[in-house]
Amino acid sequence: MNKYEAMYIIRPDVNEEDRKALIAEISAIFTSRGTSEVKVNEWGLRKLAYEIDECKEGYYVVLSFESESPEALNEYDRVSNIRDAIIRHIVVKLPK
Repeated sequence: MNKYEAMYIIRPDVNEEDRKALIAEISAIFTSRGTSEVKVNEWGLRKLAYEIDECKEGYYVVLSFESESPEALNEYDRVSNIRDAIIRHIVVKLPK
């Protein structure tokens, strides 16, 4: 299995209930598609290096997981592009 880290940044003006629901939804994308050891690490509200969509801060979330199927990665990318609350996202494959 390949190891990955996914990071996404949520708009700072999203309320706590919606933010927790979004984090649960994104985590469910990976757990329902055959990935193992999904670990969610919430970094919290941090200052951005540069302004994105008129936001100077963002709520950072990092996911660590193992997967063999690209289906979960494709769905994560699709959902992250659709959600207005997510201002940036990335997936990085870690060395073995």
